[in-house]
Amino acid sequence: MSLGKNITDIRKKKGITSRALAAAVGVTPATMSRYEHGKITGISYEMIVRISEALSVKPEELTYDDPYYDYLNGTDKKKISSRKKEEKELLRGFYGLSPELQDAVRRICNTGLPD
Repeated sequence: MSLGKNITDIRKKKGITSRALAAAVGVTPATMSRYEHGKITGISYEMIVRISEALSVKPEELTYDDPYYDYLNGTDKKKISSRKKEEKELLRGFYGLSPELQDAVRRICNTGLPD
């Protein structure tokens, strides 16, 4: 399975249209379609959380069985490197920050740190 297929399956089970889901998470219907069909990969964890909230499910339900997101789920289908574990810890820490601090981190990441 893939993230896109999981989004589609859950959305349909809940009787939500793709257009309504797109509106709920703040993307265009075309973008939501590309998510669902796997044409956009590497969807940010922030967007996964927004989609999961709109569908009233846990983010792990969307990323379940998608090898790209195994490190977020902590699954061991593949040998997960220590770097992936560090990334997982960083993501958890980041999403534990207040929205203001998350914005500050995003600004630093977008502008870079001074040398």
